Amino acid sequence: MKKTSRGITLTILISCLLIAILQGSSFFYTTHYTKILVLSCLFLCYLGGMIYLKLSGRLTENTIVFMMILLGVLLRCGYVLLSGLYERQHDAGAYTGMGTDFVNPGHIGYIEYIYKFHKLPDINPYELFAYYHPPLHHIISYIWLQINIWLGVSEELAFENLQIVTLLYSCLCMSATWKILKALDIKGNGLYIGLAFMVFHPATIVMAGSVNNDMLTILFMCLIILESIRWMQNKNLAGLIRLALYIGFGMITKLNSAVLAIPLGIIFLKHFVGVIRSKDKKAILNWIKNYCIFAVIVIPIGLSWIVRNLVRFGEKPGVPVPGETSPMYTETFSLWNRLGIPSLADWNFAFPFHPISAKACCNTWVIMFHTSLFAEEYPTDLPDILLVLCQITFLLAVVFGIITVVLLFAVLLDRRTDREISLFLLAGYIIMLISFAAFVIIYPYTCSSDFRYVAICLVYICIALGLGNKYYLEAPAISNKLSKAAPICMHIINAGIVTILTFITVIYLFWERW
Repeated sequence: MKKTSRGITLTILISCLLIAILQGSSFFYTTHYTKILVLSCLFLCYLGGMIYLKLSGRLTENTIVFMMILLGVLLRCGYVLLSGLYERQHDAGAYTGMGTDFVNPGHIGYIEYIYKFHKLPDINPYELFAYYHPPLHHIISYIWLQINIWLGVSEELAFENLQIVTLLYSCLCMSATWKILKALDIKGNGLYIGLAFMVFHPATIVMAGSVNNDMLTILFMCLIILESIRWMQNKNLAGLIRLALYIGFGMITKLNSAVLAIPLGIIFLKHFVGVIRSKDKKAILNWIKNYCIFAVIVIPIGLSWIVRNLVRFGEKPGVPVPGETSPMYTETFSLWNRLGIPSLADWNFAFPFHPISAKACCNTWVIMFHTSLFAEEYPTDLPDILLVLCQITFLLAVVFGIITVVLLFAVLLDRRTDREISLFLLAGYIIMLISFAAFVIIYPYTCSSDFRYVAICLVYICIALGLGNKYYLEAPAISNKLSKAAPICMHIINAGIVTILTFITVIYLFWERW
């Protein structure tokens, strides 16, 4: 596995650098169809490689995983090459370049501020939009931007290359998901379909071309889940230190990374109570020391941005809001309309895209599903055949989205799942949804319901698919009617997921928006 992991990481790094070179060269100015032709040739080479491996009998589990992630890398690289800096972004803002002293809003403006003045913004971060975000992603983006400038890349192309940073994050998320599934001892078809859900789901592909901090947040959350599972299996100090770093750096990327610290804290408490009950004084002192080391690392890093804003500006953590006049404002609607079970009319299966306006749709769960598949796109010129495919895919996504949540609870409550891991994952998933609902209530706007805020839930569904295949297909316990039905249900779920991923990939390939 280590060899495959190194190979995947090296492939991701090389691919991202190649895309950076293409973005930073005359290739950037070639026609859309030239780029399509190059990507098609790359895909044909990939297909040829797959056929060769199949015919030569070299398709081992690690090889299949490598080829799946490689295809995911190609899809993300293709998306970045075909998408400009200002396309399908969230709170991006704009840049005006080193030649001006303008301070611009948005994530691009935030990065540009550090680029121009070589320091964090010394203005109240709540006075300029997007500056309230913790700075880790923006600092990394600035460093990458500066490297581009040092290498002679023009300012325009250097800013365009900001997408390479999030491309890297998105690709690494696939690798982290694979490691999570392997840590749970998921193999074979369960591993493939679980990983495929992350590899081909459009949410992280679209975010691969973003310039905000969402993708890095998701990567840190993936790493927190991975390291938490490993720590529960090993209970060592090294794992605690890695967890402290992932949580700390996650919090200075985006504060909602701290949500996963809650289920982890439950596991820590459960473990420490067990240590106390053992009455082993040496073990008790040792774990007090270990948890103190964890706290000493995570607290200064994780709370540094909050403390800075409190000390310098007297500002508590929060999010600036557009105001009650915004068409996205949802507080005028009842809490049930916003967070209750959607009516059939709310889903708008005839045109399953997010209309932005709260009057058109204010239900959080509907918006979450809309944006999970199609981001915040609201196309007006979609060909009829693609619209029909979108309608079918959206309906399937809703149905199987609900089914896979049931599957998640089923596999985590199964006696074959480790109790600590089950508690951590169940608590994490439930707390994630509760925090999402609370966020929508505190900040009552349709944009607050965007799937990107809970995109980490993709990992939980990957786990559900992996464990579902492991428990109900690889070694089904046939002892009653329910257990006899489980393999049939699992085959249906697998078929549904594969169909959704296939359809959504076809939609994006032929949707003339890229």
